[in-house]
Amino acid sequence: MADPTFQIPKEIINPIIQASVNEAVLKALDGPHNIVTKAILDVLQTKVGEDGKPSNYNSGRPWIDWVIGDCIKIAARKAVEAALADKQEHMKAELIKQLSAKRSPLVKQLAEAMVKGVSADAIKYRLNVTFAAVE
Repeated sequence: MADPTFQIPKEIINPIIQASVNEAVLKALDGPHNIVTKAILDVLQTKVGEDGKPSNYNSGRPWIDWVIGDCIKIAARKAVEAALADKQEHMKAELIKQLSAKRSPLVKQLAEAMVKGVSADAIKYRLNVTFAAVE
């Protein structure tokens, strides 16, 4: 006589297997709380470069330091922009006054920068010459 066989549908077996695998993985990794803690610490301590992207070198700084510094820079920029927003007319008037004054250091700096910008050293041309054989 042959041994009896049972066919159990996949819909019943798959959730049982998945639950067993999940439980084994969590147990192997020391529980779900420890996994999350390790992941968070890894993210916070990831070394990043000046752009906030992971650094290939160990010379970067922790991501948490970078993000805090970036938030401070953004907040400081907004504060400075807000403080200067109502002073724009005064700054514009002062700039016009400085540009109109005789022997203005600002005008001297602008003139020097313009002269330096059009000097022969600043103007360079790239010329490529190719020769083709005439047959």
